[in-house]
Amino acid sequence: MYLQYLIPFFLLEDTDIEKIIKSAKFYIDDLIGSIEEVRGEVTLWKQFWKSQLDKPKTAIEALTHASEFYPNIKELLKIIYVIPVTTCTAERIFSSLRQTKTYLRSTIGEDRLNGLMLLNIHRDIKITPEEVIEEFNEKHPRKLQLQYM
Repeated sequence: MYLQYLIPFFLLEDTDIEKIIKSAKFYIDDLIGSIEEVRGEVTLWKQFWKSQLDKPKTAIEALTHASEFYPNIKELLKIIYVIPVTTCTAERIFSSLRQTKTYLRSTIGEDRLNGLMLLNIHRDIKITPEEVIEEFNEKHPRKLQLQYM
């Protein structure tokens, strides 16, 4: 996949535009116009960044520079941004889901299973008891408010 060469930091003088176009053809249904228009945009994009000193190093940074003059570049940068580099994370999530479902399938409902899976997948996010109590209070108001411990 050569779409990463649309990121200006990696777009070098000798970058072969045809390799970028070949990769872009895979996403032609998401693009505006013909492949020739995409080729023209890529050529202009390369010319624009040739003279710039401060070049974006990530797809999201480059996306902020892709104006309405480069609609196809903008779409291709969005595609680059959402394509995972590897499938490890997705595979771990599905493995974790399978283990949890096997263990808990017969004893809990779908909502609880989904909640437990979110907790397991996003275990790096720290949640304090105070935050849980506060959110519970907001969703279920009572005459006597729950107090923090």
